Amino acid sequence: MNGQNSNPTPTPSNPPPASPDWREQRRAEHMARHEARWQRHGSRRSGWLWGALLVLLGVALLFENLGLAFLTNWWALFILIPAFWAYVGAWDIYRENSRLTRRAAGSLTTGILLTMLALIFLFNLTAGPYWPVLLILGGLALLATGLVPE
Repeated sequence: MNGQNSNPTPTPSNPPPASPDWREQRRAEHMARHEARWQRHGSRRSGWLWGALLVLLGVALLFENLGLAFLTNWWALFILIPAFWAYVGAWDIYRENSRLTRRAAGSLTTGILLTMLALIFLFNLTAGPYWPVLLILGGLALLATGLVPE
């Protein structure tokens, strides 16, 4: 034996070629799309959202302190935050694909349902007469997402 191994193993400086992992490629594509979207309008969108939220909250608290409470459940304004982001998500998906997709329809439906729920709480409406509308909207959403191509 001359000290050499007949079965050479790769050294750290010469690793074997790695096979492409489709998950990593997909993750990189997703991150690139997310980064491009953020660069286009992410910081601008969040800035005015937080500004509008502070103004609405300040107006609601001011009216309450002055005895002019027009919204008895002002905390329901916070339900509108995820509704707003659902609308933004639906719009972004629509713009990316140039058509309505199932993801966009689902996001739009979520926004509509959350908005309706927030309005019921904001104006202290009894949900009794309105809950069938929530069922109708949910059914329409399922129909729409079933009919829309992926």
